[in-house]
Parts: sequence; C-alpha cells; structure tokens
Amino acid sequence: MAMYLYGSPRLTKDVDIIATNYISLKANALLNFGGSNYIIEIGKYKVAIDWIVRNDGYAKYYKAALVDAISMPKGYKLISPEWLLILKMFAGRQKDYDDIVFLLRQKELVYRPKVKTNIVKVAGEDAWLATLPNFRRLCNLADGKIDEPDEYYDQD
Repeated sequence: MAMYLYGSPRLTKDVDIIATNYISLKANALLNFGGSNYIIEIGKYKVAIDWIVRNDGYAKYYKAALVDAISMPKGYKLISPEWLLILKMFAGRQKDYDDIVFLLRQKELVYRPKVKTNIVKVAGEDAWLATLPNFRRLCNLADGKIDEPDEYYDQD
C-alpha cells in the first residue's frame, strides 16, 4: 500500500501491515520471519494480508519504522519512504530492489541522508557500513549511472 501511495504503478497481490501485536483472527499461514497471513473477504474480493510482527534480527528496524510513521487520516500510519526503502533493502528480493529504485527516482521523495541516519539510529555505524555498498548500487541504478535489467518498471 505504501508503494502505491508513493506513486508506484506496480500492482501488488497482498497488503503488508507492520504491527507490534497479533490480531485475533484465524491465520491462513504463519510468516517465517514473524506474523501471520490472513485472507480477508471484502465484498466479492479476497485480499491477502500479511500481518507482520517481526521476531528476528530485523525486528528493531520495523519497530523504529512504526515509531517514525507518518500519521494519516482515520488514525492510520504510513511508513516514510526512507523506512520503506530500508525494509525493502533488507528483504533483498528483486522486486524489492526494483521498488527501491522506483522510490529513489521520484523527485524529492527520498531524503537519502535520512536512510543512513535511520540505520545508524537503530543499529549503529557498523550496520550502515555493511549496508552502504548495496545502497550506493541502488542509488547509482536510480540515477542512471549503472544499468541492470528491471523486471517491474519500464526504463525511460
């Protein structure tokens, strides 16, 4: 949903919700990194929802993303583009990298120094230094300095 709200044309097959606690619905499946998958019926449609409650080494990043989330109408919160980028970078799937490049290409959406600030705030300078080469590669892709196949977005 956040990618859509930040302008992504890529359609998603599910909705991811970051949470601090579980909900009392019957789960369709458990997520191996913490949380549950639910199938919710909305009218004639079935929607897959991943209710993410991390229980691994990345949990601290998800909690920090929630703390820094942007308040939306009706009490909903939206994680910032910088946090979305960080969480997608750690997920490490090709579609997540493509999403990151999309976010970085959007004019004035991602404040790149904030990515470093967020990672250092949560896990220290060593975590940032470990992340930096991949972040630089993704920035270079977004800035057109290097080129790789892009599965989800058209290159202009």
